[in-house]
Amino acid sequence: MISYKDALKIVLMNAPEPISVKVRLVEAVGYVLTEDVHSDIDMPPFDRSAMDGFAVCGAEHTHELLDEIPAGSVSELIITPGIAAPIMTGAPVPEGADRVVKVENTEIEYSILYIRDIPEKGANICLQGEDIKAGHMVLEHGTRLAHQHIGIAAMAGKGILEVYRKPSIALLTTGAEVIPSTSRPAPGMIRNANLPLMCAQISPTEFPIKVSTHVTDDPDSIKATVSQLIDAADVLIIAGGVSKGTRDYVPSVLDSLNVRLHFRSVAQKPGKPLLFGTTLEGKPVFGLPGNPVSVMVSMEEYVIPMLRKMAGFKGFHKRTYHGRLTTAVRKKAGCMNFLRVLAYREGDDWRLHVPGTSGSGDLMSTANVNALAIVAADVTSVEPGETLPFNFMFSTAGEMSFA
Repeated sequence: MISYKDALKIVLMNAPEPISVKVRLVEAVGYVLTEDVHSDIDMPPFDRSAMDGFAVCGAEHTHELLDEIPAGSVSELIITPGIAAPIMTGAPVPEGADRVVKVENTEIEYSILYIRDIPEKGANICLQGEDIKAGHMVLEHGTRLAHQHIGIAAMAGKGILEVYRKPSIALLTTGAEVIPSTSRPAPGMIRNANLPLMCAQISPTEFPIKVSTHVTDDPDSIKATVSQLIDAADVLIIAGGVSKGTRDYVPSVLDSLNVRLHFRSVAQKPGKPLLFGTTLEGKPVFGLPGNPVSVMVSMEEYVIPMLRKMAGFKGFHKRTYHGRLTTAVRKKAGCMNFLRVLAYREGDDWRLHVPGTSGSGDLMSTANVNALAIVAADVTSVEPGETLPFNFMFSTAGEMSFA
């Protein structure tokens, strides 16, 4: 049995290197850039009007009006003092104009423009290249592309971007006693919460789930299914059948398929019987304990960080915060505990509220939590007001949960 710190280190060390692919610009949201993006032109590419108004020269109050300058056209007008031209937002500023006057600060009578309030020189004009110069970097490699980055890349002339491929995932649950969530359990049977739970935890990461399925506690069925799923995706995640019971066949099945097991248990609660291995081709395989809370915690603390590293994210380590407990906590020495908590602000401090129950199969105790606090292995009690490190769950905090 190894420590949480060592287990996470092994998982991340064995994460396959990110793979670079090319995708269309409109499909690149959520991917991580593998290249720096430079603009091929000045932005703006010309002096343009920042609003609908009148292009003028100097501080005269009365101007003769010329033809309108619409956006998308290049005017041959030359603006001199006493001459003005109506101009639309985004239109090129004509030669000679040194400011644009807001429409609401003007009046027009018989083609004569009267200006009540003269703006300063340069007002309401976006100068060529003031946002970015041609050749300058607009997006840095390692950027996770959000919607605004797609717009920036388009302004820089990009139609294709080089990004890191998103790792694909196969999910498998095991157990003869497990039935679909829509079925009514007979005596001795339980509904499958783990498969929907894992799918839901993967969903906000935007990594594709190639297949999700269930198999009964039969070694031949497990072996055939695992073999297919290893080929189907980049990462295999199995929930159940990993402990030391007589019907926990997953470790022996993985061994028969030449999956190297790097560890089989971690000194943590929940999630002690957690295993991690790699295939001969280097594909990661997780074996998670069957209890739903153990599954949830293992996905948060091991699986999602590794998937982010495989996808080229700079931030794949959970961001550590510190908060003060609102109630006392007691535990046995020997294992580090992931304490499910509701983290909230009170003044300048984080407060950590602990639900009333804590069993690893008690998923109801997670209904109103958003974070996991860490209680060290050698600590047996924490009093109200004492500080614990904690990290937010990705599903509740998104990118803020990683550093």
